[in-house]
Amino acid sequence: MIFALIACSPPPPAPEGLDAASSYLVREFYSDDATFQAGVQGFMQWFDDEGHELVGESATTDNTEAFTVGDLSNDDVAALPLDDELLVDPDSDTWEARDVGAAAGVVSLAEMNCSWTESEEWLMRADQDTIFTDDWEGYERTYVTSREAYEGASSSGEYDAIEEALLPFEDGFDAAPYERTLLLTENLVDPSPVLFADLPAYQMNLDFRHGAYEIGDEVFSAFAILTWHAAAVWGDAGDNGLLQTYSVEINVERSGGKTLRMLAVWAQPVGAGLEPDDAFVLNYAVNKSLSSSERMSEVCENGI
Repeated sequence: MIFALIACSPPPPAPEGLDAASSYLVREFYSDDATFQAGVQGFMQWFDDEGHELVGESATTDNTEAFTVGDLSNDDVAALPLDDELLVDPDSDTWEARDVGAAAGVVSLAEMNCSWTESEEWLMRADQDTIFTDDWEGYERTYVTSREAYEGASSSGEYDAIEEALLPFEDGFDAAPYERTLLLTENLVDPSPVLFADLPAYQMNLDFRHGAYEIGDEVFSAFAILTWHAAAVWGDAGDNGLLQTYSVEINVERSGGKTLRMLAVWAQPVGAGLEPDDAFVLNYAVNKSLSSSERMSEVCENGI
């Protein structure tokens, strides 16, 4: 059943602007269908108003501000099972309370030469290191919920309705009634060296949600991905680390069998004397995301 056509209560208003829409989608990722749909609508309204100008654009020292996203708050990530304290100095074993707002955010946009079902199928695979060879040296994925049920819904267009906010990380949560709409995964990822850091493998959560969404006067198929890791990650030498990252992306079907990908990512790297909001760091994040979208187009056209 396509939830966008069965919502019986008036949906909440769509958030206005990039900052509001991106943080809203993080905060409401596990909410009821109508609430989540409002976030998709807000993101698409921002795209129509101004975001379309960034499609396929790289970040440079002249345009960094165009890609920046407002900070997340504690409320935005309250549903996630995050460590309350982070290891901020492994040499002295110093821990501090998580400061969500210390992670600086950017957005990237691309139109990929993939149908939305193609891109979703590739991104659901467990061997992400064979797809994005420049990003991962190793990648292991565990499907917490049924991949088969979720994948089948993409083909049939029949999704499980979510009528109230879910609490997927609480003990006793039963995902079975929602497996055609929500896919939960746990991942052990070994990233390729990034900028100044070569981090060890670490645990990362990555969850999918898809459906048919009312955008303007039409209904579009789309999927979203929410990503985070619960604890800080440090390199072996203890001088480079990644204290926290969060990301949310929306992939919306477009005409001609293409997919619009909008990815917002917030990160707090540590090392080389750089701050998370340095233009160099932000530009790198934008361009790395854009490169991943370009890689997805290549994979859809040529395989791996």
